[in-house]
Amino acid sequence: MNGINFLRSCIVFLIGLQLFGLPFELAANDEVYYRFEHFSYAGPMAVMQLANDWRGDIKQGDDAISFIENEIGLRKNNFLFGFVSRNYHQFSIGNDLARGFYYYNNNISLDNELRIDASLSARSYSGTGVRLGYEFKLFPLQSVELSLTPSLVALRLDEVIWGRFEGELFYSNNKTGGWGGTIDLDYHYTEDHVVRRPLTGEYLGQLYGLDFDIDLESEWLDLNYSGVNLFSRIYWDSLPTTTAQVSTETAFLLFGYEYFEDVVLNAPALHFVQASGPFPISPNGQVNWLTTARISPIKSFYYHGLQFEASDVLGFPTSIRLGLQYDFSTSTSRFSIKHRSVEAVLASQSLDISKSQQLAASFTFHYLF
Repeated sequence: MNGINFLRSCIVFLIGLQLFGLPFELAANDEVYYRFEHFSYAGPMAVMQLANDWRGDIKQGDDAISFIENEIGLRKNNFLFGFVSRNYHQFSIGNDLARGFYYYNNNISLDNELRIDASLSARSYSGTGVRLGYEFKLFPLQSVELSLTPSLVALRLDEVIWGRFEGELFYSNNKTGGWGGTIDLDYHYTEDHVVRRPLTGEYLGQLYGLDFDIDLESEWLDLNYSGVNLFSRIYWDSLPTTTAQVSTETAFLLFGYEYFEDVVLNAPALHFVQASGPFPISPNGQVNWLTTARISPIKSFYYHGLQFEASDVLGFPTSIRLGLQYDFSTSTSRFSIKHRSVEAVLASQSLDISKSQQLAASFTFHYLF
């Protein structure tokens, strides 16, 4: 019932935008589209190695995040309807704990025991569903085009890890039992990765959220903003939960409770901003400055560079924009290409993406009719 009320409130919000009397018009082109978005960052290790059972070169840093989205949809008469799949992982993890996982999964024996005060918090979910939105094209000034696109997202979730553990852990080598110590657990899950609680059956939840896109075009500035899960709720009935203490230093492994709980969770919001404008000394106006920001609860990234515009290239009647940017804080290069029908982005710290702690890739295809 809470999910229905939340969805109803968002629909009222969309209708209210129209009732304000803001000037808008129907889109000039309808389209079908496919969009793929992938963004990952792993402070303690390269992204690919983190996903490969912590195998690879250990790096310095904290925390990790990953967001993957696929969508295929239709825009017609300003309405947007799409089928969406999302996979989100967010971990707050210290470098010492990550190093212990690395030693354990690579069967590394230590001369001196590694003992740490460990803490880890996780917010992870995945699911599929639909997106329903409406594009409001506003024209407050003749030289400025502004469009607002709020959209409702409803996902059926089939995987979640949500909660934290903290305590004292030690590791020497796998031959003597690997990890040991005492930790306090308080987390929800569809698969128990700590106590290995056996589960039978299917556990499903629902995510209801509001995404918001803003596009502004003028002679001197192009600005794009995309917000994911700006207002969202996850509703999950009978979600497996453990609130207990696990200890390898006593006769009893688990002290506490394993139970099923009805929960309401807040999915973390993500923000993406891109701005560009004419470069002051650009020849024939074909070079723009280009700035991009990706803001997440774990870490934010800022890319700066130039965008080169070329017309009638490779037989295309419309222009192609090529972007080259750099994030100085993480030494990450970002390449982008934008055409009327195709957009693509790749960001990595090196040409060998398996060694990069940051990886971003996106691809969008539009077919106008």
